[in-house]
Amino acid sequence: MFTLIYIILSLIIFIAPINVKAIQGNLDLSSAQTSVGKRFAKVFCDAKKEGLDSEFASEYALNNTYLKFAAFPNDDEYLENLWDFTHNNILDNCGEFVDINDLKELEIFFKEEAVIASNRDLYLPTFENN
Repeated sequence: MFTLIYIILSLIIFIAPINVKAIQGNLDLSSAQTSVGKRFAKVFCDAKKEGLDSEFASEYALNNTYLKFAAFPNDDEYLENLWDFTHNNILDNCGEFVDINDLKELEIFFKEEAVIASNRDLYLPTFENN
């Protein structure tokens, strides 16, 4: 029994840092599309279908997805591709609830939040040990 517990703890100790490193690292585009873009579009569309305005729906989607926690590469093309994927998902799922101005404002919001998330160490206070 002790050996089994030792093996399980050893696996957890060695696997957990690898998983954390993967989360902290940059997401490849297909992973980002699935975990960020698709989820953001779904939550945004759900909020729009409930009658919320686009500004509130975008904030709601931000707070209920991984957008603000993912570290994206510092690459405009990557972010543009992620936005295009998200934009198309929104049009497919709730295009009748958004207009062109909503989408333009949402694009700006989405890209700004993605940049903030990628540079979050610039936006969070640092604490010194006293």
